[in-house]
Amino acid sequence: MKRTIRKVLCLLLLLLLFPMQTRGAVESETTAQNEKLRLDNENRYEGMEKAYQDGYEPEVSGESVSVILPLMWNGKNEVDTITASLDQGDQNTAPFIFQNYQKTFKKTEEKINDTDQTREVFLIKFVLKLKSDRKNGAYPVHIKTALQLEEQEIEQNFTVYVQINDEKTAEITPTATPEPTPSDTSGISEETDSTVPAAEIVGGGDVAAAVVAGGENKEEKATSEPKVIVADCKEIPEHIYAGDSVTLKVILKNTNKKKYVQNMTVTAGCEGDGISLGNAVNTQYYEKLGAGKTLEVPVEIQTDKKTEAGKYKLTLELSYDNPDAVTLTATGQIEITIEQKSELTMEIGQIPEEVNAGDRLQISVQLMNVGRGMVYNARCTVDVPGLQTDKSLFLGNLEGGTAVSGELDAFAGVVNAEEETAEKRYGRTGGRILLTYEDENGNSYEETSDIVLTIQPLKIQEQITDEKEKESNKISRQFLIGVTAVVGLGIVGVVLPGWIRRRKQGQSYE
Repeated sequence: MKRTIRKVLCLLLLLLLFPMQTRGAVESETTAQNEKLRLDNENRYEGMEKAYQDGYEPEVSGESVSVILPLMWNGKNEVDTITASLDQGDQNTAPFIFQNYQKTFKKTEEKINDTDQTREVFLIKFVLKLKSDRKNGAYPVHIKTALQLEEQEIEQNFTVYVQINDEKTAEITPTATPEPTPSDTSGISEETDSTVPAAEIVGGGDVAAAVVAGGENKEEKATSEPKVIVADCKEIPEHIYAGDSVTLKVILKNTNKKKYVQNMTVTAGCEGDGISLGNAVNTQYYEKLGAGKTLEVPVEIQTDKKTEAGKYKLTLELSYDNPDAVTLTATGQIEITIEQKSELTMEIGQIPEEVNAGDRLQISVQLMNVGRGMVYNARCTVDVPGLQTDKSLFLGNLEGGTAVSGELDAFAGVVNAEEETAEKRYGRTGGRILLTYEDENGNSYEETSDIVLTIQPLKIQEQITDEKEKESNKISRQFLIGVTAVVGLGIVGVVLPGWIRRRKQGQSYE
């Protein structure tokens, strides 16, 4: 009985201590039976000092904290992307600057444990801005994930605890006012309005408290803080193809016409596989931006040839101080479109160097799409003086990495119809086979292949003359044979009877 009671007490104690021991670990709100995404708690990834099983804590750096959540998919069906969003808790007590966080993450190969060994995971990463007035403690951040599986949407929630150890509070430091003179019974001079300037509230506020002589509090009218926005973007090429490197000119504008901003940093980023920023560092510093002024920020974007065609968002995070050294933040986005370049090549079969007028030619054509994008309405036509075609060769649409072939039916005719003599109407000629096609955006392209050949005149008269001469020779030979035969028979008819008579006479003499 005592052993049973001890076991129950130990179990209760473990249940009470469990939440405290798992701070910094992830709690999944789904049951094991329905769970499709699972945490990789055994390995460390870039930006993690410890694995989850060893007590991972999100890294607090300056005025932000980086939350990393490596998830692995253990379902039967293939999943390539998931969507993750954040719930930062109670806005009044949480140490975070509340913003809308939602991103789409792709499955990637990531190095683990500072080695070359990799693992295929969805590496969820959010960078949260921290309030300047924050208190120490462990604060939960709820990460909600969603993915589309066939016709079913699967949602899972995970919780990561952020540990704050650098507590900060907003300090109000009013300027001291002079003591009233003994003769001044009211304690306040009627001639002097010695109000203290508005106290600095860290993080920026709408209303600031002021202290007047005599210790009375007075509300001072709020003033508008300067706001910097992404106003425009210059030098965006008409087409940005996968594999290109382009430099954009982002225009920032201080919308406040009275206050300047200072100590401004601009951090650029772009979500997407195969897209990187060409700048040596992603953060650029600018000392000052005057009231109502604009600033041009260069941002170089490099793309890989494997980057998928589509629209991508270039994000700029701004951090700057107002004239009172209060830190303010802003975010802007620019949408860019990446295209896969259409690359269609054409190969022409062997063409005779010399043909006769009236001949028909079968010109074989093969098209190969050596790019990754789809091409549409591929068509071939012949543009060669002396070669005529009834119709063009339509080969249709080609996906990346595929080929198609066909034949152009051409008729050899007159090269120079305006010439008078047959020798000048025919002869050496040259031209091209023209290929036209379109890309996914309806842009038209052309490719050509040159061909050269000689067209000889049709020799009908010479053929007739040759045939007549052959027929005449045949008749002459037949006539000569007939005459010879008649002459031979005549000779035989004359000589033979005489010889017979002489022979008979000789016999009678005997």
